[in-house]
Amino acid sequence: MDALLRLWLYGHRLKLEERGGWKKLGLRRVESVADHSFALALLTMFEAERRKYRTDDAVKMALIHDLEEAITGDMTPEEKKVRGRGRVQAAKRKAILRLLLVFPSKSRRAYSKLWTDLRLSRTKEARLVHEIDKLEMAFQARAYEDKVGHDRVAAFYRSAAQGIKDPGLRRALHSSFILEDIF
Repeated sequence: MDALLRLWLYGHRLKLEERGGWKKLGLRRVESVADHSFALALLTMFEAERRKYRTDDAVKMALIHDLEEAITGDMTPEEKKVRGRGRVQAAKRKAILRLLLVFPSKSRRAYSKLWTDLRLSRTKEARLVHEIDKLEMAFQARAYEDKVGHDRVAAFYRSAAQGIKDPGLRRALHSSFILEDIF
């Protein structure tokens, strides 16, 4: 099968894979992993350019950061805890190796490095993606808050607050913007 088609199939799976944490809120329709990845890539592009980081690497990391979930599925923190860190990490590594086979052979090493950088948070771009990942989750929690109430999304806010260290992103997290003005 053509590699482009195989990559699309993985992307398609992400469009169908609903985010596990949101499903537990009992909402009728929740964002997919692909929805989340798009929003993360958009925010990352903006912030990486603003900071004069390597935008291409940052956006690539944002786009691939959850790609293995096309194979493993989207696991909540509770599900990861039950399965065990070692088993979850092994499943992710196996999925990434499988995904790398879809990429052009001349690009595999570069994408493998990006996944490693992201896993180890060893570049400023990787750290930015991790923190914006948390920020995007908090923004999404705010979008769902009107439907389910603050108490039901408070854990998502706490998780974001714990994961975001960057002062600028912390300001964005704590800003008092009102989503209704946007929609």
